[in-house]
Amino acid sequence: VLLIKLADRLHNMRTLKYLKDKNRRKRIARETLEIYAPLAARIGMHSIREELEDLSFSETEPEIRSILFERIKKSKKRNNKIVKDIEKIISDRLSKDNLKVKVSGREKTVYSIWKKLENKNKSLEQLSDLFAFRIYVEELFDCYKVLGILHNNWQAVPGLFKDYISTPKKNGYQSIHTTLIGPRNRRIEIQIRTNKMHELNEKGLAAHWAYKEKGNANDQYLASMAWISDLVDILQRDGATEEFLENTRLELSHEQVYCFTPKGRLIALPSNASALDFAFAVHSDLGIYCSGVKINGEIKPRRTKLVNGDEVEIIKSRTPVPIDTFEDLVVTGKSKSTIRRTIKENKIKNQRLIGKEIIKSIFSSHRKKPTRDILERSFGPLNVKSLMELYAIVGRGETSGSEVYDLVYPNTKRKKRKKRFYGKDLSLPISGLLPDLSVKFQKDSFLIPGDNIVGIVAPSEGITIYSTSSKDLIQYENSPERWLRLNWKKEIDVTFTARILLSIINEIGALGSITSTIADYGGNISNLNLNEKDTDFYNLRIDVDVNDNIHINNIIQSLRGLPVIDSVERILI
Repeated sequence: VLLIKLADRLHNMRTLKYLKDKNRRKRIARETLEIYAPLAARIGMHSIREELEDLSFSETEPEIRSILFERIKKSKKRNNKIVKDIEKIISDRLSKDNLKVKVSGREKTVYSIWKKLENKNKSLEQLSDLFAFRIYVEELFDCYKVLGILHNNWQAVPGLFKDYISTPKKNGYQSIHTTLIGPRNRRIEIQIRTNKMHELNEKGLAAHWAYKEKGNANDQYLASMAWISDLVDILQRDGATEEFLENTRLELSHEQVYCFTPKGRLIALPSNASALDFAFAVHSDLGIYCSGVKINGEIKPRRTKLVNGDEVEIIKSRTPVPIDTFEDLVVTGKSKSTIRRTIKENKIKNQRLIGKEIIKSIFSSHRKKPTRDILERSFGPLNVKSLMELYAIVGRGETSGSEVYDLVYPNTKRKKRKKRFYGKDLSLPISGLLPDLSVKFQKDSFLIPGDNIVGIVAPSEGITIYSTSSKDLIQYENSPERWLRLNWKKEIDVTFTARILLSIINEIGALGSITSTIADYGGNISNLNLNEKDTDFYNLRIDVDVNDNIHINNIIQSLRGLPVIDSVERILI
C-alpha cells in the first residue's frame, strides 16, 4: 500500500505542470518535500526520493533551480572530465591490490547542492564537494580494505567518516561514507558498499521483501519497519490523507522515546508522546478503555509526557471511557486516528438508536409494527441498503419517521379504487386525436398516463399510439405528415395496466412480500407469470393496474429495496 502511495505521488508530480492552479501546485510540491521524499528515503528508495525532490524544487523555487541548473550545465563538460579522471585514478590504485571494484562518479543533484548552499551559507564557487563517488565491491570485508587504501593514499577530512555497515540506518541503509582531499586536490565524497548493499539501498523496502521471498531477508530491518503497519492501517480504515500525512510526519522524526510494558515489551514512540499514546500503541482498544496509568509504579495523569526507560502500566476500565477530549492528550497519528474514528462510530451509533425510537413511536401511533419486512419497502425510495442506514438518516434528521411511514403505507388516505381502462366503453384520456378515426395502442405495448407518446395515422387502420422511444417509429421517419402530437389529459379517473419484469431470489415468502408491497402502494395485480431462471433465481412478470407512471415508478423503487429482489424493470413493449 505504501509503495503504491509513493508511486501515485511520483506520477502526480510528473504531471503537476498541467495543473492550472499555481497555489495548489506549490502546496502539493511542499507536501511532497516535507512528507513523501523523506518517506521514500526512510524506506530506502533513494532514486524515487531524488526525483520527488527535484520535481518539487522546480515548483517551489523555480528561479533558483533554473539558475543552479544553468550554472552546473555550463561547467558540466569540464566537470565530466574531472569525474572520469578521478574514477580512473581511484580504480587504477585499487586494482594494484587485486581488488575487483567498480568506481562510479557523479555530480550531486541540483536540490542536494541547494540544501548544502543553504545549510553552509556558501556560494556555489565556495562549495567544494560537488562530486560524489561510489565504489562497489563483491564481499563485505573488501569495503574496509578499500577504505584503508583510500585513507593511506589521500587525506581524510576529519569528522566526516561514518560507518553505516556496522551500524545501519533505521531504514536498513548500509555503506561506508568518507570525505577525502582526493586526486587533483579535489574534495570528494566517497561511499563504499557491496553490490547487494547497493541494490537494497536503492530499492529499499521492495528489495528487502524480494530477498525475504528467497529466504534471505534482513529480519532486523523488517522488524524496525513495524511503524509502517500503523500508516497502512490509517490508509485502509479511513482513507484519510490528512491523518496519513500527520502520522508520517511524526514517524519520520528521528527523535524517539523507548518505554516498556510491565512484562518488558519495548514500545517506541515519538518524543513528547503521552502515557495515553503508549496505551494506543500497545493496542487501539486499550486506549479506548484507559481510565488511568502508572508510570514507574506511581499513578500519573494520562497526559504525562514519557521519557526513555519509563515503565508504563495501563489501568483498564471494564467499559469504554469518555474520549471526546482525548485528542488533546495525544500526539501520534495512530492515537488521533483511533480517537476520531471511535467518536464518529459512537455518533453514528447514537443516531441509529434515536432513529429507531422515532420510527417505533410513529408506527405505534398508527397501531402498526415497524417490522423489517415492512421497513424494507422504504429502502428504494430513500436510497438506503440496510435497517441501520435507515435508522441513521432518521436520527440525523435527513428524513422523518412520518415520511418512512408514508412510504411503506402510501395508500392509507386513498378513498376509492378507480375503474380499469378496457378500451371499449371508455374514451381515451388523450388530447390531440383526430375525430372519426379509430384509435389503438401499439401491439403488445403497456403505455400509461405520463409516458411520452405519439400518434401515427394510417388511412385504413386509424391512429396507432406509440411510445416515443419505440424502435418501430423508424419506418415512419420519412412521413412527417402522418405524425400526431399527443398528450395525456390532466384529470384521468381510470387506471391503466403497466408491466414489470423482476428477477427474484428463490426464497420462501418472496412472492408474498412482493405482492403485499404492490398492494400497499395501491397497485392491483391483474396478471402474474413465474418462470424458473436457474436454481437460485426466478423471473417474475407482473401486470399491475396503476394511475400513472409516477405511481408505477414508486412501486418499482419500493420493490428494489426488498432483499429478495435481484432486479426490477418496467416493460413498455
